[in-house]
Amino acid sequence: MLNLLLHARSDEQFHLQTGQPWCVGKGDDRKFRSVKWHGIYLEDGMPGWFNSYVLFWYIRWYIGNVKCDPTRTFMYWRGQLGDIGDPMKYVMATTPKEKFSLRFHGKPLDREVWTAMGSI
Repeated sequence: MLNLLLHARSDEQFHLQTGQPWCVGKGDDRKFRSVKWHGIYLEDGMPGWFNSYVLFWYIRWYIGNVKCDPTRTFMYWRGQLGDIGDPMKYVMATTPKEKFSLRFHGKPLDREVWTAMGSI
C-alpha cells in the first residue's frame, strides 16, 4: 500500500502528479537568472507555480506553491514508499516551508532539471 508520508516529518505534505515538470530559463548565472517551472500541479489538479532565481552564481532563491521532490519520487519509483511506482508519476511537495528558500552556493550547480528545482 502506497504511503507518501513514510519517514516524512509531521509538517510535510505530498501528492502524486502525472507528467514531468519542465522549465524555461532566462539570463546568465553570473549576473541574474530566472527560471519558471511549468507542468506542475496542486493536489486538486489546479496548475501550480514555482520560480527559481540566481544572483551572481552564489545567491539562489525560489518561491512557489508546489515543487517536485526528487528524493521521494525516486523512493516511490523504487517501491520504498509501498507499491512500486508508476514511472510517469512524480511526487510533489506542498509543505509550507518548501514554498520559499534562500540558499548560498560557492560554485555553479546543474540547472534546469526537474531533480534540482530548488537548487538551480
